[in-house]
Amino acid sequence: MVLGEARLRITVELGYPSDIGAQCAAVRREVTERLRTWAGMDVPDLAVSVERLHSVHSRHMDQERVR
Repeated sequence: MVLGEARLRITVELGYPSDIGAQCAAVRREVTERLRTWAGMDVPDLAVSVERLHSVHSRHMDQERVR
């Protein structure tokens, strides 16, 4: 049973290099599914914005600097 609709905007940080489009699509699917399951709401409009990309190389370098 659907109780209503929600329009959302989500900002994410993603790993890079990767398929950014596929990651954003996965976020849309996950959020849509959870809202439908938990709140009984459809999400006809979900905007996913990428705020920052994190490279695997820079994350590794940051960890080494902390040591």
